[in-house]
Amino acid sequence: MSNTARLKEAAECERKAQECMKTSMIKLKFNPDYDGAASAMERAAVCYRNSQDPKKAAESLLKAAEYYEQNRNLFHAAKAREGAAMLLRDIKEFSEAVILFEKAINGYAESGSLDTAAMTVEKAADVLKNDDPKKALLIYQKGLALVQQSDRAKMASNFLKQITKLSLQLEDYKSALASIREEIEKFVEVREYPRIGQLGIGLVLVNLAMEDSVAALKDYSWVVGQSPDFQTSEDGRVCENLIGYYDAGDNDSFQNVLKCGALRSMDNEYLRLQKVLKAPTGNAGLEEEEDEGLC
Repeated sequence: MSNTARLKEAAECERKAQECMKTSMIKLKFNPDYDGAASAMERAAVCYRNSQDPKKAAESLLKAAEYYEQNRNLFHAAKAREGAAMLLRDIKEFSEAVILFEKAINGYAESGSLDTAAMTVEKAADVLKNDDPKKALLIYQKGLALVQQSDRAKMASNFLKQITKLSLQLEDYKSALASIREEIEKFVEVREYPRIGQLGIGLVLVNLAMEDSVAALKDYSWVVGQSPDFQTSEDGRVCENLIGYYDAGDNDSFQNVLKCGALRSMDNEYLRLQKVLKAPTGNAGLEEEEDEGLC
């Protein structure tokens, strides 16, 4: 089908939508056909998208969302807004896309479809974080607030993990510390203590990146209070060694601890952080052989 034919079909769909909205005493049509109008505008959006006009397609979907909303069909209104957001995201209009994603998330939640709302959070942020991590962070924070209201601890933990990763990427260490602590609290709620170990190491690493070994020790002690087995675990021992060698200014030993398996298996954001960490005095000592007894 040529673009001319697609545009002609889109115009016809818009005409049908207008007809659906008309009432007539003669035809005994006392209420607009909102769903019919919305369906026609969704078809128009397909035509515009296929004719390589994503902006016009997004406008058609937003009109469909309005019609669905007037008929209290909140789920389909949210779905139409999500579709419009995806189109705007693809043409790099991120500010408008984020607003629509948030409206879609709210609409899904209001319709009772919390799982769909959560999937929309993931879908939006997963792509946005490559082009605009700050806006992706806003989306994850929106999703976190949503699932916390419904007491879904595991879903909240996933969003917190993403917030931590983006905060580290943006070098917003204070926000990263806050989300790591909150994620630990979520795992304590569901009694998943083994998952707390590397988060404890994360707290220590981020504090040391901020050159604050006192705060690192304070957070380490807090994690010990949250998880009964943390202090005697390999993760706990790594934290103690990191703080101890940092305070002692023993950078050679500090770098050897950073080579331990417990740290090398962490997410990429933490690995990048480890590459720039040094004890405050001494040389990097990266050429020294690893001392297995430090881990």
